[in-house]
Formats: sequence, C-alpha cells, structure tokens
Amino acid sequence: MAARAENGRRLRIAQVVTRMDVGGVPEHVLTLARGLAASHEVTVVCGSIDTRNAAALAEAGVGVEHVDFRRLLHPAGDVRAFAGCLRLFRDRRFDVVHTHMSKAALVGTIAARLARVPAIVNTAHNLGFLALRRKLLRGLFWAYDRALFSLAIDRVITVSERVRCGAVDGRLFPADRTVAIHNGLAITGFEGRSSEANRLRSEFGIASEAPLLLSVARLVWFKGLDSLVAALPAVIARHPATRLVVVGAGPLLTELEAQAAALGVREAIVFAGERTDVPDCLAACDLFVLPSVSEGLPISILEAMAAGRAVVATEVGGVPELVTEGETGFVVPPRDPGALAAALLRLLDDPDLRARMGEAGRERVRTAFSPETMVARTLALYEEVLRERGRR
Repeated sequence: MAARAENGRRLRIAQVVTRMDVGGVPEHVLTLARGLAASHEVTVVCGSIDTRNAAALAEAGVGVEHVDFRRLLHPAGDVRAFAGCLRLFRDRRFDVVHTHMSKAALVGTIAARLARVPAIVNTAHNLGFLALRRKLLRGLFWAYDRALFSLAIDRVITVSERVRCGAVDGRLFPADRTVAIHNGLAITGFEGRSSEANRLRSEFGIASEAPLLLSVARLVWFKGLDSLVAALPAVIARHPATRLVVVGAGPLLTELEAQAAALGVREAIVFAGERTDVPDCLAACDLFVLPSVSEGLPISILEAMAAGRAVVATEVGGVPELVTEGETGFVVPPRDPGALAAALLRLLDDPDLRARMGEAGRERVRTAFSPETMVARTLALYEEVLRERGRR
C-alpha cells in the first residue's frame, strides 16, 4: 500500500475533528485539509461546522461528513458518533485517519482501529497532562492519553517541540512515535486590510488615536485572561485612552466582567464575542496579547504576526518557538500581571519598536511557519506509517 502511495496513488485521508466552528484547531484542520487535497482525496469528519469553513472546504474539493460528536461526555451521542465513524471508515476504506481534539481522538481512533484503517495519527494540540496543576487531574489526563495511544494511535503529532519533549519526558508517548510539526499559516489573508481598521474601531466605540490591545482567545481558565484584566489598571495609569478588545466566547465572561468592574477598568474592555473577521480586528489593533497558562502552538499568535503586529505572550507550550524575545515581541511568565503590564507598556511607549517587531514577526511566519511545510511534513509522516504497515 505504501509503495503504491509513493508511486502516485491518491491517498484517502480522513481528518476527524470534534468541531469545525471558530478557533485555532478548526483553522489548523482547514489549512491542512486544503493543502493535502491538492494531491490526495480528503474528507473532514466533524460534529458541527461553521458556514465559512464549509464553503472553504467545498472550494478546495474537500468532502465533509457529519457525525454526532459532542464536546462533553454524552453517552448516547458518543455511541452514535462511534457507530457513525465505524460505518464511515469501513465504507470509505480510508488509508489514513487523522484525529484532532479529545472526543474525536477517543471515538475516531478506536473506530479506525476496528475498521482496520492502515494509518492512525493524532495531533495533540495541547495536553491536559501538561496544562493542569492538580496532581489528581494530571494523573487522570495522563492515563487517558496513554491508554488511547497504546490502543489505537500509530503516531502522535505535537504542534511544538516543547510539548513533544514534555509528553516524552512524562512517559506519555514514546519518543520514536512522537513528532513535532509546527502549525502553518499563509500570510496573504492578513495583508491589505488597513481600510477596515477605522470601521472596526467605530464599531467598538474606540477613537482612532486610542492605543488598542487585542486578544483572541476562548474565555476559559487556561487562556489566563484574568491576568490580562489584572494588568490593565497599570497600563491605563500611563496611557489612559488604552482600550482592550477580547475576541472570543466562553463560560468566564461574567466572571471577567466582574473582575474588570472591581478594578475600575470595565469601560476600557470590549468583550466582542466570537467573530469571523479576526484579520480585520488585527488590522485595527496596535499590538496583540495572549496571557495563557497553557498552550500548544497558538494559531492566534501566528495570525497576529502575519498581520504585522508585535506580540506579548506568556512562556508556555510552544509560544517561545513562535515569539522571538526582543525581536518579534516579548515573552513573560504566566500568571504575572506585573510582568505582563511592563511588557505592554514598553511597546505602547515605543511605536517604532512595535513596528519593527511587527515586520519581523510577519517575515518569521512567512519563512518558518508556511502551510506548505506543515502539509509536506504531515504527508511524509503518513507515508512513513504506511510503509511500516506494509512491512508488517
């Protein structure tokens, strides 16, 4: 089978993901599927899909199959999803099943193994074992991921080298079956959008000359937005007109609003919810900030760099592999509002430094994080697994 694939046969590849709505993982899958579809037959299997992503996949010739994936535990839905995947994998006879997100990994990989799919790959976009601080929860996530890998997965892709090392050192995955492949992003979608900047500032009620910070993140604990809110009073003390726009939705909205009100900065923050015009939001902002306490390799930072924006982010996961300290932005410790405020103020105080860092970031994305490199390395991994299966 591997020899035929290397000799030009189009592989049948399923990208299995819990959801294809708005966020870093759906963007990653979209980029990967479009790249692979240039030379192979690709199907995205998902529980829900945003209309924008559906149109982009259709334009690229990528098929879409729906199964009943639920984000949280849902016995009836999970059984339906498993049955749907098993039936689909047997009918379509995929060469490769590549899973993303925990529910798709649990259901999809076991169904793929029972359907005798030759190559099963999972991308670990982040790992609870590395993210969580409580020992009991860390242990539960470790046991879950370790058992799933042992049962069904031929290779694990991590999106950063730091996460790969953490997983290997923690005996979660064997080193010879774990590989780091950085996310890729095309910069073309983030160029020539300056005309939208004034429109968005007007929509958000922000003056054209006001310093504007942007964060794109789900409103969940591991994005660390409470640290950003806590840092804002020090920033506003020096730059009173500063405004922060947070693009994203999640369960912590009410809590973050209450924290901002208690600190006297609620009027300086716009919680914009989920949006499909992130490139325009980036064009409107002066700098980008992501205060996470856990990450893999954030697509949002890649997007900010592609848009030519300096970045302030925390030293977690693969962030230091993206943001070159002092060159494309600043990297600060997580859960440290003081350090976060100091880095933001350094950039707000120096527009020329912001501009230099933004241009350096754009060039770094263009040369080191291209979608072509991500797709080529992923395809090479598929073929490696298929060769092994052929030898067996």
